[in-house]
Amino acid sequence: MNIKDIKNHANKIYIQYRKQIIPEFFYVGYVGVLAQYLRSGIFSFFVSLFLCSISHGYVKCAMKLVDFPKPVLDYHDSLNGIICFPKVAPAYLMRKAVLVVCTLICLLPSFFTIQSLIPEFSIEWFSSLGNTLIQTEYFIPKFQYLSLIMENTFLVGNIILCILVYLFLTALFMPVPYVMELEEFSWSECLSYSMRLMKKKLFSFVCLYCFYMFRHALYWIVTGCVVLWIGRLNEILMLFCMITSLFLYIEVFKGRFEIAKYLFYKEMSEEYHEKN
Repeated sequence: MNIKDIKNHANKIYIQYRKQIIPEFFYVGYVGVLAQYLRSGIFSFFVSLFLCSISHGYVKCAMKLVDFPKPVLDYHDSLNGIICFPKVAPAYLMRKAVLVVCTLICLLPSFFTIQSLIPEFSIEWFSSLGNTLIQTEYFIPKFQYLSLIMENTFLVGNIILCILVYLFLTALFMPVPYVMELEEFSWSECLSYSMRLMKKKLFSFVCLYCFYMFRHALYWIVTGCVVLWIGRLNEILMLFCMITSLFLYIEVFKGRFEIAKYLFYKEMSEEYHEKN
């Protein structure tokens, strides 16, 4: 498996179909941003649960771009995660549940420390946290909480551990959407099959992400600074910046990376079947 070849092939496909990819990926990101921006507590949490599979639109678009000789993307592809919610939601929900539960277990040693730093726990706070964990892609932190956390060395170390666990499990379950789409598996079979596929390919996937890591970081730095500055001026302006930043997100990182992930999956799956 040549990671550099996968990256170059993904880049070639993205450049060839950029005019189709940007609007269709934008629809997916737009719905996700609006769900993340909701500030109505429990309602926001349940909206996020309903939209847990929204990212399946990226998967469908990437698969179509790779598998079809002359693909034409439309809203059936980009909004497939909502249109086919009953089919795709169980695997997405259970994958996210495993990620969240394992991450929170790792965070338990710091629970009382966090409670002492941020005492105003409420239903709103927990629903906001749940919303964030479901839609992590568009997370905008509360900077006053971050400043408190950074003062505690043990808490910072524990949070770094949680992030590493979350990223490890995210990589381990990366194939789930493709397995669900291509195989007649239940959600539990999708999870177990994904783990078997990725067991010896985690390092290769990390190498693939490293090609895109600086692009992702560039997006977060630019968007984070703009949102932090604009957010102090006006909430509507902040929402506008979040939405328009999606174009940067797609162009710099998301478009190429989603195609590369599917190319990676195809090679990995072929190698697995040849050996078994």
